[in-house]
Amino acid sequence: MKEMTIIEATVLTSPNPLTLICSQNEDGTTNLAPISFVSYLSFNPSMIGFACGKQSHTGKRVRETGKVIVTVPGEGMAQTVMACGGSTGANTNKVAENHIEMVSIEGSDIQIPAGTRLAIVATLEQSVEVGDHVLHICKVDKFLGDESHNGLYAWNGFGKVAPAVAG
Repeated sequence: MKEMTIIEATVLTSPNPLTLICSQNEDGTTNLAPISFVSYLSFNPSMIGFACGKQSHTGKRVRETGKVIVTVPGEGMAQTVMACGGSTGANTNKVAENHIEMVSIEGSDIQIPAGTRLAIVATLEQSVEVGDHVLHICKVDKFLGDESHNGLYAWNGFGKVAPAVAG
């Protein structure tokens, strides 16, 4: 075995779950950020966590509003997910720029992309600095799923987005 960096290690753990973190911008529009640093944290109560860089616009908005929807995008959104990762929502309306069809979720002001496989509507419970990231610990309000869509995964250390193939 050889010693390696965390970036090299991510290649060896691929595929990694891929999510679009949906948060609400100050103007009420939805911001989308592709993030793979996501995990289930507890069954009872249902809790999830995700980490974003300390300077992340998405993290800032979640901490300010206390609300988030973590989504697993469907396979038809591969190009959209990659495009959303190429800019910050602080100065770009990614939904409008990428012509993403959005749908409303009952009880939330945050919309999600059409074609989503899983939506986890959640409330922020705690934020913890972890190195160069902030871990957002959230209580799940509800899970919404659509099994007719195959989910996307990050491959090759986040260099490629594609569905997983059972083998």
